[in-house]
Amino acid sequence: MPAPLDTTPLATRPTAGARPSKAPVSDDALRAELGDHLARALARRRGEYLTGLARDGVSSAQMGLLMRLRYLGDMSISGLAEVLGLGLPNVTGLVDRLEERGLVERLRDPADRRVVRVHLTEAGSRIPDGMEGLQRDVLGRVLQAMDRETLERCVAVLDDIDVEAGPAPVDPRCAGRDRHART
Repeated sequence: MPAPLDTTPLATRPTAGARPSKAPVSDDALRAELGDHLARALARRRGEYLTGLARDGVSSAQMGLLMRLRYLGDMSISGLAEVLGLGLPNVTGLVDRLEERGLVERLRDPADRRVVRVHLTEAGSRIPDGMEGLQRDVLGRVLQAMDRETLERCVAVLDDIDVEAGPAPVDPRCAGRDRHART
């Protein structure tokens, strides 16, 4: 159960371990500290989620496969082996176990009937969706604690990041396909 959220605006909160105002900190150090804080918060929640999945019989390797399918779309076993950095026999075993549990299914590629693609089922989609939900929860709790001025500054900064980062790269194994289409 998450700790209750402190809704006191960040600007008015006493800061634990706050830096003395006379000790300037570089922008890079602040960026690194913010990144570390967010990464730790997300890692804690992911660890809790993965522990729960392991109790339910979903291994971290299976979770990795489900996440790749979630973000890259349907893939062949050899494509999965490549992105996971595993051998074909290992990936085949992972897919077999996930298919037995109804989390993935094998579908023939309509463009080449010799190719079988692994498809995330509705039940299989719930697992990566749960991970995304945890991340949204952690970030939501952080954002809830911010006052309007801070939120507006963050949105402006993230807009700048989006512009600087450019469009997200498309994995060539997925280009031109609707990753949720079932044919």
